[in-house]
Amino acid sequence: MAEKIKAPLIEAIFEIRWGRKDQNSFEYSNNEQSLFPGQISAHASNEGFTEVESFNFGPAPSGALIPQRITHRFRVGPNAWPCIQLGLGIFTVNQVEQGYSWSGFKNSIAKGLRVFKNSKPENFLKPSKSVTLVLRYNDAFFPSEEGLNNKEYVEKHFNIDASLSDRFISDPRIIDDVTDISFRVSMKTSNPEGTISVSIFSAVIGGTPGLIMETIVESDARLFSLDNFSLDRVVGWCHEAHYFQKHAFETLIKPSAYKL
Repeated sequence: MAEKIKAPLIEAIFEIRWGRKDQNSFEYSNNEQSLFPGQISAHASNEGFTEVESFNFGPAPSGALIPQRITHRFRVGPNAWPCIQLGLGIFTVNQVEQGYSWSGFKNSIAKGLRVFKNSKPENFLKPSKSVTLVLRYNDAFFPSEEGLNNKEYVEKHFNIDASLSDRFISDPRIIDDVTDISFRVSMKTSNPEGTISVSIFSAVIGGTPGLIMETIVESDARLFSLDNFSLDRVVGWCHEAHYFQKHAFETLIKPSAYKL
């Protein structure tokens, strides 16, 4: 996540989400489904994102598109990063480790926001009070490279204690140590106002078993309006969220987990 040589970044993602009314309930306009992707495509092209990829996952059982699932991707060239993505209720700017720097990613977010703003979302979307801003980082680690299992790796390289009691583990009915990890904690934040969530979980990454650490900073609609939002204010929010992400990386992961 941070700007370090050999930092274990997989992907950094800025997201705008909207349309959620309550738990498992969403509301979208017909124009969002039929017209908004064309607007985004046109303005993405103006910013140099001329390569368009479409994904057809099929409709939900109700016949509608699946909420907050990517359906379109826009790139400056084949397989190029960063990219812009769009789905019903979601707009993202994505960057992978190759070519990542915070200043470059922030500029890409600003481009994406211009695309979004120039597409006049207020004419197509029904956000109600559901809009959220999200900055998400995914980092990867490979315990097997050091001959460690996941539990041993976390104990060695993370400033996190999520272990089970020895009394539980020593039960003779347990025939192996911890083989799979899934850990998540969320806390409210003041700057930016919202929440930060930290997850560590086992995963297969590029065909190799490993661990992913996902950190998410999120703020809700009180700071953002689709009708008349300030690009500078949203980029400023991203700046605050990034340095909170940097704090999480540097305090939860020991330098022994990556090479300076």
